[in-house]
Amino acid sequence: MTQSPTRRGFLGLVALTALSACAAPAGPKPGAAKATAAAMDKLTALVPKYVPLQVVKPDITSSVPGFGRDGFLKYPATLVDSITAKPGKGGSYKVMVPTWSPLPPPLGSNSYYDAVNTDIGATIDFNYLDGMTIHEKLPTLLAGGDVADVTTVPGWALTAVPDYSKAVDGLFEDLTPYLAGDISAKYPALAAIPTLAWQYSVFGGKLKAVPAWPTPMFGLVLFHRKDLWDKHGLTAPKSADELFEMGKQVTDPKEKRWAFGDIFEIMREIFRVPRKWRKEGGKLVHAYETPEYEATVAWMRKVVDNGLVHPNVLSAKQAADAKELFKSGQMLVTSDGFSFWAETLIQMSKENPDFWMEPVPIFGGDGGKPEYRVNQDPSYTFIKKGTPKEKIEELLGLFNYFSSPFGTQEQLLFNNGVEGKHFTRDATGAPQQTELGPKEIVGSYVWLGGRVDPIFESQAHPNYVQAATTWWNSAVQVRHQDPFDGIRVQEPGDFTAAVKPFEDKVTDIIRGRRDVSTLAQAIDEWRKGGGDAGREFYQKVLTDNGRA
Repeated sequence: MTQSPTRRGFLGLVALTALSACAAPAGPKPGAAKATAAAMDKLTALVPKYVPLQVVKPDITSSVPGFGRDGFLKYPATLVDSITAKPGKGGSYKVMVPTWSPLPPPLGSNSYYDAVNTDIGATIDFNYLDGMTIHEKLPTLLAGGDVADVTTVPGWALTAVPDYSKAVDGLFEDLTPYLAGDISAKYPALAAIPTLAWQYSVFGGKLKAVPAWPTPMFGLVLFHRKDLWDKHGLTAPKSADELFEMGKQVTDPKEKRWAFGDIFEIMREIFRVPRKWRKEGGKLVHAYETPEYEATVAWMRKVVDNGLVHPNVLSAKQAADAKELFKSGQMLVTSDGFSFWAETLIQMSKENPDFWMEPVPIFGGDGGKPEYRVNQDPSYTFIKKGTPKEKIEELLGLFNYFSSPFGTQEQLLFNNGVEGKHFTRDATGAPQQTELGPKEIVGSYVWLGGRVDPIFESQAHPNYVQAATTWWNSAVQVRHQDPFDGIRVQEPGDFTAAVKPFEDKVTDIIRGRRDVSTLAQAIDEWRKGGGDAGREFYQKVLTDNGRA
């Protein structure tokens, strides 16, 4: 996936891009010192009892429990003030969160921080880590042991830390005594976070974190400029071959228009390549070893050979800003996180009223049934080990505040800031950013709680919420079934380390620097370099959890 090294989103208006921004960057993750696995369904006694919390009724109700999303066609006319007493007790806390945005003015020079901190009755002072490099810097940061009072880490970045379970145990508080069981009377918003997200927050038999962004999410979505697609008389492709032929029709270098960006990762899903492993005849077969993976590599190579990928994407001199190429119409098909959709519509509606994008309707690479991968593990918000009991309880009260659901005054404030200063209302009552809004507001407080948000960004486009809920609730019904769903695995180091050299070779194949016939040799080298050892480990995980 091509990602911009500059602004990654996080429109303060509705914290739209936190989930898309925290999709893991492509590339290797250093291996763990000790391989482990924990099945989530065995951890129920350590986590809060799930008690749903809904304060406003949606216009569209999902029929897919746990994975679907409700929708609001317009912003609620009346919001609920769900937390009447200040949760803070005057405490002051240093908090580290990731960001993909330019840094905002600091505490003391930021009216958004002033407003939220006043409302909660405590002082949160943010320190930001660059989201594009957090997976590289986090091992050193945690190894140093000098962590902030509160640290939020995306799940994919945490796996970059060798023996991360040991690091978590040594650096962060055990929250089990505070949160296990029925906590709905004290922390109703925390109790509404799905059980699976809490279970993933258990490390070494202890509940060590509050899950942020607990909603199962699509890591990548295949988007297209449907306004331009329609202009060329094209319909929805029903196979990868059809998508290729359509790509040929729209590509015109003289007009500075190309069909595709780097869509290899999402095409793996469209060709139904397993996330990592699948079972065949009682044995595990890795994604790299499947005919579907080979077909994906061959398809991408054909796309490159036919000049259908934007040359900036292929250039080794600089990273292409795929978002801007897509917005400008130089590239008609790209992949990004789901929230890129609303984020882009909000921006482009002011610049080009005719702009319309949406996911390519779901299809299988061979024309058969599609599959989409759904990421289930959340991000984690940790409290520094050694924090006094009264401070832990204050922080949990703050996390409960920042877990307030859509339709509350609390979420309006920490998502949008102050009305008349950071946002105004459009004709339908939906918040619209002022010039100050994006300067002072980046993804910050939203990391300090977990909310199962509906799709509600009606200000993005009149058709957005209906289109988005329809696509989402269709896609989750064909979600990929992984044999390791619900098991958090800390892999053997050799197995993880074997990924980068293999995928570097695949990149060379796709971009024409190696012949397609060398894929088989690359797979063989991967097996010998750690792939077979990983297979043995994962097979034991299945056996130990009764899934063999």
